Amino acid sequence: MNDKFNFAYASDVLIFAVDSRKNDNPRLLPDKYLSILLVKKDDKWCLPGGFVNINETSKDAAIRVLKKETNVSDVYLEQLKTFDDVKRDDRGRIISTSYMALIDKSKIKSSLSKDATWFDIDISRNNSNNEITLKNKNNTLNVIINKKIISKTTNKYDYETKDNKYLMYDHDLIINEGLEELINKVNNTDIVFNLMPKEFTIGELKQVYELLLQKKLINAAFRRVIAAKVIETGKSVKRGGFRPSVLFKYKEK
Repeated sequence: MNDKFNFAYASDVLIFAVDSRKNDNPRLLPDKYLSILLVKKDDKWCLPGGFVNINETSKDAAIRVLKKETNVSDVYLEQLKTFDDVKRDDRGRIISTSYMALIDKSKIKSSLSKDATWFDIDISRNNSNNEITLKNKNNTLNVIINKKIISKTTNKYDYETKDNKYLMYDHDLIINEGLEELINKVNNTDIVFNLMPKEFTIGELKQVYELLLQKKLINAAFRRVIAAKVIETGKSVKRGGFRPSVLFKYKEK
């Protein structure tokens, strides 16, 4: 029998949102950016997180962390993976279960905690690595994740850090896990709607799909595919220099 050992249990939360910003052409829709919330700690950056209390589950702790950082709780929250590498944290033996939260930014009514900051996030994927860029007006953080296929029949990969100077612990791998999960679910689930406001135009929805899929979509084809997922609200809105556009909402099943 193995000797008993002491360890701590934590929850880390990837908080994703879509940011809209006006561009130089007033006739175009505002540009869309995928954002992630990071916290500054000891001159480095990390995901919001905390230790699981004795009377909590890991999900309870994730909800508590989310509420603390954004003052929002009623949002999509998905468990991703448990990270338990022996050397993942130099403070000792700490095991972390990661969660992904998807937020409509319009729901955030109060200020973020003082050390929390939104970063634009982009991922470039190829067969050998994922390059993740995190950027805001004051910082640019680049990390590279090596990937090795472990199951050709299921297209499963094993990931390890190749280059990470900016993020604490193994949070680069947790971010990579969340991005892979989000991107992989875009095509076969309705997960995108968790990043949208309650009412939106088809053009705005298409922008978010294009952002996550990293490719342009044909208007007519997109409208055909999305038609069964949305319903008209009976309202319209004027964006930029174009005529008013019909507002839609998600058609819940």
